[in-house]
Amino acid sequence: MPAGQIPARTVSCYNDALLRHSSLSPQTTTTMRLPQHCLKIVSVLLVTAASHTFAQVPDWENQQIVGRNKLPGRTTAFPFPDKAQALKTDRDQSEWVQSLNGSWRFHWSPDPKSRPVDFFQPDYDIGAWDEIAVPGNWQLQGYGVPLYSNQPYPFKKDPPRVMGEPPRNFTNYDQRNPVGSYRRSFRVPSAWKNRQIFLQFDGVDSAFYLWINGKSIGYSQGSRTPALFDITSALHGGDNVMAVEVYRYCDGSYLEDQDFWRLSGIFRDVFLWSSDQLHIRDFFVHTELDSEYRDANFSLDIEVANYSKERQACAVDIELLDAEGRTVATDSLPFEIAASDSKTSRTKGVHISAPLKWSAEAPHLYQVVLTLKDASGRIVEVTRHNVGFRKVEITKGQLLVNGQPVYMKGANRHEHEPLTGHVVDVESMERDICLM
Repeated sequence: MPAGQIPARTVSCYNDALLRHSSLSPQTTTTMRLPQHCLKIVSVLLVTAASHTFAQVPDWENQQIVGRNKLPGRTTAFPFPDKAQALKTDRDQSEWVQSLNGSWRFHWSPDPKSRPVDFFQPDYDIGAWDEIAVPGNWQLQGYGVPLYSNQPYPFKKDPPRVMGEPPRNFTNYDQRNPVGSYRRSFRVPSAWKNRQIFLQFDGVDSAFYLWINGKSIGYSQGSRTPALFDITSALHGGDNVMAVEVYRYCDGSYLEDQDFWRLSGIFRDVFLWSSDQLHIRDFFVHTELDSEYRDANFSLDIEVANYSKERQACAVDIELLDAEGRTVATDSLPFEIAASDSKTSRTKGVHISAPLKWSAEAPHLYQVVLTLKDASGRIVEVTRHNVGFRKVEITKGQLLVNGQPVYMKGANRHEHEPLTGHVVDVESMERDICLM
């Protein structure tokens, strides 16, 4: 075996020891049988090699790691206490959502070696640290250098590594991989007692670690997708200390490379939200048009999570509303879910006669409202989502929407605002659309 290389095959009874020191998952390991007298020698070699190798490969230079302890991706939707509140559509108005945007304490380091390693400990002194706006890019708030590059990469090209020595004229030569250390405190609303509590980052460039009250929560990269963590077990009453360590570059930077301004930091919203012990964790809406593109079959895949320690029966009532709020269709889906588990089911489907179709010229939308009820019929939560009836396909090389040929025209916006960088709001989006 070449020096420093970890074999994929391991002795089954020592898998756990190896996995604690490596990025391999149980799904990527296989087993083999060895004589008993070899087991002790093999175990020492494997654990030693794993410790030596992976201690030198951080998550942000390991292409096998895109996250630790992140929850699976889900539809963008949030729980509300009732239908009336759900239909207001404003996430921030929910009593079960709390924004963490605002002023955070901040420390900038030009490279990983100079970062404050133990800053996530609640008793770490941050009295001399500056304050920074979140969401925000740290280069536009006085830290580091904003870079514009089409090609080459702004660091030495050596995938998956980003710490190699580039040419001396590169900013990256002296600022090899800047690290932003963020700290803030927050309190959980008393009304959230006995609820499941989640922490969501809508966008962080490019990779980050998360701690709550000194406890390691997880790691994430993939800067343009949300990172969601269940932090319930790490919280306590009073002030909770959150620490976030952000790296400017990671192996994902090879894929996120474009001809645009390279900026770093927590650049989208950060917020807490909570759910009941029963929760609509995810759903997928199917609006399948027939061969004539006239009528449709409306169905849903729905996943309900049960965070309690007891088996639970529940049901999800489904309502499809038109633009005027009139009910077009209804359905219901029952669930029986084991303790600390989740279950996904699909409705049989409802026939919808001649729904208004969605197109770029006439973007007709409906709303689907999902009401979760427990075994007694009590409303647990309500959520909603916009839905369009359309069919996109390619036939004989032609792109069709609802059976009609279309031509795609567009502009590359790159999510950029002149003063705030990658922090954009709805007003700036609308202004750019009007300009185009």
